[in-house]
Amino acid sequence: MVDLKKMKWVFVITVSTIYFLTFFIVPTILEDGDQYLIMYDSFKNDLADTFFGDPVTNTDAYIVNTYYYPKSKSLGENALAMVLLMNRNTMRDITKYKMHLVATNGSGYSVDIVPKIVVESYSGCAYVNVVATTNSLPNLSKLEITTGETRMQIPFRHARKTAPAPVVICLSPQFISEQWQIFVAHAHISRHFGGHLHLYITSILDQYFDLIKEYEKQGYVTIDYWMRMKFERNLNSTEPNSNVEWRNQAGAHTDCLLQYKEAASFVTFFDLDDILIPRGFNTYFDEFSSFFFLNPEIVTLQYPKREMMLHNKPNMSDMNFQEIFGHSWFVNREDAGKIVARPSSLNSMWIHRSFNVPDKKLHLVKNNFLLHMQKPFDTDGQDSVPFGMSNYEMMDDLKLNISILEPIQKDFEKLMNSTVVQSISERLPTHSYYFVILFRCYYKKGYMSTCPNSEGCLIPQRSDMKCVHSDANYKSGPQMEPITYHYHENPRWSKDIGCYT
Repeated sequence: MVDLKKMKWVFVITVSTIYFLTFFIVPTILEDGDQYLIMYDSFKNDLADTFFGDPVTNTDAYIVNTYYYPKSKSLGENALAMVLLMNRNTMRDITKYKMHLVATNGSGYSVDIVPKIVVESYSGCAYVNVVATTNSLPNLSKLEITTGETRMQIPFRHARKTAPAPVVICLSPQFISEQWQIFVAHAHISRHFGGHLHLYITSILDQYFDLIKEYEKQGYVTIDYWMRMKFERNLNSTEPNSNVEWRNQAGAHTDCLLQYKEAASFVTFFDLDDILIPRGFNTYFDEFSSFFFLNPEIVTLQYPKREMMLHNKPNMSDMNFQEIFGHSWFVNREDAGKIVARPSSLNSMWIHRSFNVPDKKLHLVKNNFLLHMQKPFDTDGQDSVPFGMSNYEMMDDLKLNISILEPIQKDFEKLMNSTVVQSISERLPTHSYYFVILFRCYYKKGYMSTCPNSEGCLIPQRSDMKCVHSDANYKSGPQMEPITYHYHENPRWSKDIGCYT
């Protein structure tokens, strides 16, 4: 008869081996183990629910935007999609929370609906990016959140019906932004290859803002507000801005996706300093279409990033695209990639992927990459980030065909002939000031933190450097159990707030 004590040890060792193989060893061997991590989290929550239940805690949520779709390819008819931040501590598995909505049409008829909730988050921050989707009524006129007798009306708007271009490039929110050289380069390159920039702004140097406004008038970019979140009530609640991942960058990507869901053929989710140049194709649309045609089962593409050397010019008129992009100095390393998707097939987005897209439906691009203009040398030739210097090498096999840059340079020169652009360019900053301050703080508070963000960075205010900042009327709903909701109305630009994240 086998010794009982020995049997117990065999059992423990067997279970432990399976556990570590499934959730730690296998994911590191595979090309992408994110789905295993999701399975692991789900397993932990289900196990805890079985033994301890799922107690509910009173928390707060911030509604970013709510979109209504009379017809949607993936969401169905009379669909709603809400982008919001929710506190993960509300309950053990926030996706099981039952949000109750009341939808009313133009005739006064109402229905109660419970949306499906999905999460796009990777860090340990208290607040997570959430998308709530459901179907409502034709001719929707009013939307409310309810908990029994308490109701709160939610503003909503129709998603875009048209897009300025077949490919919309959704860019991460800018804060205390001053790198106008990178914006100019990105705007002209994206226009040439059939893309349109959608740029979220929290704060930006006022002269630079004037330049972007002129580019918006010329059809290169759409500017959008990205708000700091405020609770007008519940001041003792967990502060949202310092407890959300990367300034809720995932929320901005999701918001952009939902705006263009039924309007654009493709959307990309890039940072401003991630620039894509097609290889072997004349347009973004053609390159993306080729990938999706050859891989019909996929939902998203992921382009890797490779850092490219960049020297900023002090004057806009000195910019030369053959000089900026026609060399072969790169870092011999690829970084975490960025996503391209058909918006009609995707409902939510994180920063580097969607966690609601299985690995087998994510295609990793091998024959092209994003030009990552992360650490430009300043206009005096000095390394702007001496504590994080990059090791550049000459890699001739990655060099672009310089002829494709000629028409982009001509488009830039044509815009520079505008007296309005010339006047604005004379007021643009000639040296970087905030960039190195933010990069240092971002490195410390971001990459070395369980909740990476830029809140708490020491930002010196200067009388000779003014910023335009997003602002709005902030609203808090009535106290609800377990979640009190907050939102904003009437977004606008302010010159009275300062240069803050």
